Amino acid sequence: MQHFIPFKAFASIVSFILLLSFSSSILAESIEAKAFSSDAQEIRYRALINDIRCPVCQGQSIGGSNAGLAKDLREQVRKMIIKNNSDDEIQQFMVDRYGDFVVFKPPVNKNTYLLWFAPFTFLGLVLFFFIRSLLSKKKTTKTQTIDTSKAKDLLK
Repeated sequence: MQHFIPFKAFASIVSFILLLSFSSSILAESIEAKAFSSDAQEIRYRALINDIRCPVCQGQSIGGSNAGLAKDLREQVRKMIIKNNSDDEIQQFMVDRYGDFVVFKPPVNKNTYLLWFAPFTFLGLVLFFFIRSLLSKKKTTKTQTIDTSKAKDLLK
């Protein structure tokens, strides 16, 4: 008596589940794509939803997130594009609502100085200490050679 599902049946079930999950996302994409009157609006929409970070998922754009808030934000972007708002106005609306964090390319201002300049400062400090350690090794090597020559002179 065999209690295990045969491999072919298991593979068929997994394939069916994957097919359903992909088809629902494709269907959602086609619904969003039909909402615009021109290709230019759709291109702007795609660019904007990929440039705005999802406040829930944090590592994903609102275009790649399935979170409820991301869906609402995509709908908001769609409405603003249909109203002929500019890309800057749409991004500023999102920044006003969720902060500089929501854009993948945050502006350089007093609130984001640390974000922009910390990596360069850290790199500069690493280089400074690396060069300093190299120079200190050279000095100790010179003093050791001088000390050994003095020792040889004393032994004669």
